[in-house]
Amino acid sequence: MFLKQILLLGTVLYLGVSFPAPVKAQSVPEPRLQLSQQPVSEEKRQLIKELIELTGGEKMFRNVSQITSVQMQQEINGILQSIIPETSGISEAKKAEMINEINQDMNRIVTQYNQRLMEQLDFNKIMETVYYPLYDKYFTEADLQAMIDFYNTPTGKKTITVMPELLVESMQRVSQIIQPQAIQIFKEIFEQEIERFNSK
Repeated sequence: MFLKQILLLGTVLYLGVSFPAPVKAQSVPEPRLQLSQQPVSEEKRQLIKELIELTGGEKMFRNVSQITSVQMQQEINGILQSIIPETSGISEAKKAEMINEINQDMNRIVTQYNQRLMEQLDFNKIMETVYYPLYDKYFTEADLQAMIDFYNTPTGKKTITVMPELLVESMQRVSQIIQPQAIQIFKEIFEQEIERFNSK
């Protein structure tokens, strides 16, 4: 049970890089964006809305979240296989049993987390508290119109189409670079915890 807890903790820590830790609803602070002293004009709001919708909007947001969830679930097994040190004294049968149990636990947790997040997502609130203020801060109406014009061109439409795949592939490649370092760190922590546990 102790070793399973350490493995589960290591996997959760790794997933924590991509999945924010949940907090109690009453502790979630209200956004305090003070990006503009003046409300965004209706004309500019329409341009921002058109640009966000043109580039995928809520659908893109949800798709990327789903893709990220699936990718992380696929990586869990490899992580668990790698972070158990050979000196742990765990038999191959026991190791396989532990990994299978933790895989099931983590898949269930990540799936439930993503489902609940998608159910509770208020994209209108994200628009009001994130996109409108930020796009108002960094872009003029002329900038927004120029981007809209671009995304309506063949090259712009291709950019919109390939961007989700480009994002996913870049995440996968970054993960391939970071994962060996993360696994080594987890191995060291795992060995330290086993030693600490055995010394009690």
